[in-house]
Amino acid sequence: MKLWSPLAIVWKALDGMSTRNGFEIAGYIAFTVMLSLFPFIIFLVSVAGFFGDTRTGTDFLGTMALFAPPEVMKTLLPAINQVTQNRSGGLLTFGLALALYSAGSSVAALRLALNLSYGVEENRPFWWRKLQDFLIVVIGSMLLILLSVTIILGPWLWKVIAWFTFLDPSDQSVWPLARYSFATLVLATGVIALHKALPNARLSITQILPGALTTTVAWLIAASVLTLYFGRFGNYDATYGSLGGVIITLLFFYVSAIIFIFGGELNGALLAHAEKHAPPPNPELQSSLPLKI
Repeated sequence: MKLWSPLAIVWKALDGMSTRNGFEIAGYIAFTVMLSLFPFIIFLVSVAGFFGDTRTGTDFLGTMALFAPPEVMKTLLPAINQVTQNRSGGLLTFGLALALYSAGSSVAALRLALNLSYGVEENRPFWWRKLQDFLIVVIGSMLLILLSVTIILGPWLWKVIAWFTFLDPSDQSVWPLARYSFATLVLATGVIALHKALPNARLSITQILPGALTTTVAWLIAASVLTLYFGRFGNYDATYGSLGGVIITLLFFYVSAIIFIFGGELNGALLAHAEKHAPPPNPELQSSLPLKI
């Protein structure tokens, strides 16, 4: 029995993940993200604290807590708080170098996954790929800090909007929803940007959008489900002891990487489906075209 077409495409995406070792690559991505996340966040908070704005780093952590399960934040917060209380120029310099190198490895892992998902080979120069890794890390850091500043200014912006409209400026119930929606939009935009920049293929936004939106929605659902699971059933401390928080964090990154790779595989399956069902070329039309010399 032939599967309904959308289900067949989803099945083909899952089969592609299995065939191209997507689940194993997801583990590699989870490790590189775990390796780079601490120095990366430490760098962000240190940059904000170095210029006397500790609230920016703190609010960034609050933004991250919108999506990550509380157990993950419990693992990350102690080390980050320690750094915010003992920041220095030397730490900032070391954090910059370590963040660029470690986060660059995470970007390279994402590139590998997307190249496999789209069925393309990586033949760009090594120096070009490393430069792209560093640029993505630097631009991503700047955007995250800008996002934190924007969220800090959110209540003030709400009062300005209410001043020029008929809204009640004292009504703060809309702000949490607006903050969550804005952060979700930024997340979806980041996923689209990665699909556009990383794979060695020229893809349009229309070709990227299905997998990127699926990744965003599936990740939000998975984060909520994992929050519920860790809170009620996942007692990892009984099995792993003091490493329970680290295992939970790695599991969260592993699931996130699987969802990211699935988005790429879904786009690859849709492109293959469109190419397979494309109308055959018209010989009469081709014969009327001028020959290329």
